Amino acid sequence: MPKKISITLIQWIVRCVPVKTLSLQARRPSGVIGRYLMTTLFNRGNADLNNFVLETLALEGTDRVLEIGFGPGRLISHMAKVIDQGIIEGVDFSQTMLQQAARVNQAAIKAGRVRLHEGECSALPFEDNHFDKLCSVNTLYFWREPNRYLTEMCRVLKPGGKIVIGFRDDEQMRLIDLSDQIFSSYSQQEVVSLLESAGFSKPHIVAKEGEPFISYCAVAIRAC
Repeated sequence: MPKKISITLIQWIVRCVPVKTLSLQARRPSGVIGRYLMTTLFNRGNADLNNFVLETLALEGTDRVLEIGFGPGRLISHMAKVIDQGIIEGVDFSQTMLQQAARVNQAAIKAGRVRLHEGECSALPFEDNHFDKLCSVNTLYFWREPNRYLTEMCRVLKPGGKIVIGFRDDEQMRLIDLSDQIFSSYSQQEVVSLLESAGFSKPHIVAKEGEPFISYCAVAIRAC
């Protein structure tokens, strides 16, 4: 079980911003708070988890990759350093985050290696069997119908394609004061079960020490 951590940027923000405001902004960043406060929070608070997702994806230069809920675009910028012949696409329903990510990935977008889309991941704008790999970091909590979302992600993956979901488990989420009307938390086994029920095979959890918590990735393969 993770230990409570000392004063960090994350705790400072939680203390200074009303819980409901913080929770709504975490789900869909907007305005000045989204552009500055949430971008800083995501970049610093998700750094280790992003790195672990990148490591777990085991990218190849020719991969076609989709990130769901790309936020300020930091993970996409790291993936773009590896993928030189494939393409990275991202979907996020926050216009503020789309603007932030477009700035961060300007060169890769201009080169045609990154494409960003504003949209909702329950209806992805891609054909079946389109991507080799798919990832998402700290978005699972906001999916109103997780089975519907994961089934859609399964649809756009190629048979044998890999999905990697970076997340904080329910024990970790209890240490952060966030609105349970906006956030849904899951145990590690519940995340595995969600992937299995959506049609993925071999779902399992991998873990790595990180800050501010142990980082967890749920990993699975689209069945052929």
